[in-house]
Amino acid sequence: MRLLILPLFLSLAAIGLPLATAHGRETALTPDERSKLDTFEGVTIDKADKVFAGKDYRRSLAEYDAFIVQFPESKAIPYAILQKGRSLQLLDKRFEAIKVYQEVLDFFPDDVKYAAAAQYRIGQSHAENGDVEKAMKAWLALADDADYAKEPLGADALNALADNLLKQGKADEAVKRYEQVGVDFRASNPEAARAAIERVAAHHIKTKPDAEKLRAFYVAAKTFEHNPQTPGEDAATDALYWRRIREWIKDPANSKFTDVQKDERDAFYRYWAGKMQGMMPTDDGFQIDLCEYMRAYERDDVAWAKRLDKQFADRHKDGDYARVVRWINAFATKKDKVEEYYQKLDFAKMPNADIQNLVYTLLETSRDPDRAKAAFDKLRSAELPDDAKMSMFNWFRDRWPLPGSRDLALRTCELFANADAGRMQALRYLHWRCHPHHGHIRMEKDFPEGLALAADMQKVPAHAKEAFSLGGNLLQWSGKYEDAIKVYQQADNPPQTLLWTSECLAKLGKLDPAVAQLREVENFFADAAPDAALRTAYLYRDAGIKEKYVRSLRGVLKKYPKSGQSSEAHQRLEEMGLPIGGGVDAEE
Repeated sequence: MRLLILPLFLSLAAIGLPLATAHGRETALTPDERSKLDTFEGVTIDKADKVFAGKDYRRSLAEYDAFIVQFPESKAIPYAILQKGRSLQLLDKRFEAIKVYQEVLDFFPDDVKYAAAAQYRIGQSHAENGDVEKAMKAWLALADDADYAKEPLGADALNALADNLLKQGKADEAVKRYEQVGVDFRASNPEAARAAIERVAAHHIKTKPDAEKLRAFYVAAKTFEHNPQTPGEDAATDALYWRRIREWIKDPANSKFTDVQKDERDAFYRYWAGKMQGMMPTDDGFQIDLCEYMRAYERDDVAWAKRLDKQFADRHKDGDYARVVRWINAFATKKDKVEEYYQKLDFAKMPNADIQNLVYTLLETSRDPDRAKAAFDKLRSAELPDDAKMSMFNWFRDRWPLPGSRDLALRTCELFANADAGRMQALRYLHWRCHPHHGHIRMEKDFPEGLALAADMQKVPAHAKEAFSLGGNLLQWSGKYEDAIKVYQQADNPPQTLLWTSECLAKLGKLDPAVAQLREVENFFADAAPDAALRTAYLYRDAGIKEKYVRSLRGVLKKYPKSGQSSEAHQRLEEMGLPIGGGVDAEE
């Protein structure tokens, strides 16, 4: 029997920590383990696993229990008991689950894979019950067992213990746990390893800056990349290492300081600037960041600009316009320096890719939409394929809060070689901006421009059907319900246009025609029938006709019992405190 060494922990109120849960990591039989089962065992356990995978935990509980009774000598018994406990846990019967998990530990303590999982789930169940102290004891028992701790869930236990140590102010002890996970579980539990690496980096970068310890951990963990690899031999020339360090230094979680933390902020940047001095002189990204860190504690913009200018001048070659754009980005907030470097550009010689990056820099970093539009006009659009223009359009669309992004998105659509495809993309974009869920994006001119473009595209056979639907939406969202209904009729895209038509009729106060439209959908479009039935109920609710609302909800339950709409109807009835039953009260 294995011995457990259990220290005392803080009270729940004192801790209040976020706990690792590993809900998504389930323990499963390997193909080799399955091959050792006879035919009947395999069929039975497969049935139980299938039910469990379908999240029907009441049935999986019964199936695993039946397996245990039917095959008490099976090699899969530890697994079946574990899964029985897991089913109980997922049914929120955690105290019962803990007892079942304990059976695995009592009878199969040396079946490491399943015993370790049971030990982890005991801790997890306690945590979900709000008993952090018992959770920590269970996880410490796992972590202190040399065999159990090597199992994938051991990483989650170690991370949870480390989280607890951090809450207790024992950062150095916590980091040792995190480092263990970051090194030992890169392959078997990469998610936990990644989380641990992030915590170790945060500690050695900001909490207690220590470049030497961070480098040692980097080597032991085989870099900080998602896939382990051989690290560079020398920290002074390891570009990948310093790229990750600089990313973490710039991360708001590390670089954010309060107004009263001026000294801590200065010390942070001074430390890392000191560590970077004299390294990687030809790496522009490295040197630009170094200049920024020195600027942070020196607060001397003149010295900062001189350093950047020197780095540029020392290694610049004529025709390297990508590098000029990079310096425009570095000087983004200084209009005079942006202008100085902008004048170094020769657009006639610049590759389109460099002009594109310049547009992005001017729009997003410099926040200079006028100059971004001027640079955009320098693109040799005929040289760009439509898929490249589509990527550019997506970039502008995704920067919707930036002034100028809308105009540039629409202007990009105008550049498409396939003019109809470009105009259709512009219509989709304006439709997207006008959607009620995007009220924070919409501008006054989006609706009229969208409607005008929809009218044009409705004349193009290849796009007419979609254009009628989108145009109908724009009319509906702008309150022109009668006009929207006429356009939906031209779209002829049932059942969706029929559902939208019902919404318009309801807005016009025409309840009976709206319901009739939904009945048509329910009768002729099986896939949309549950949605139409629930929409009917909501029409009655919004009209204040409670009797028909309740009857319609019960009708959804009766006619579409396996649908998501049935679950929603069930919830609505429960909220009103009404019985679920249908019978004569359910609408046919």
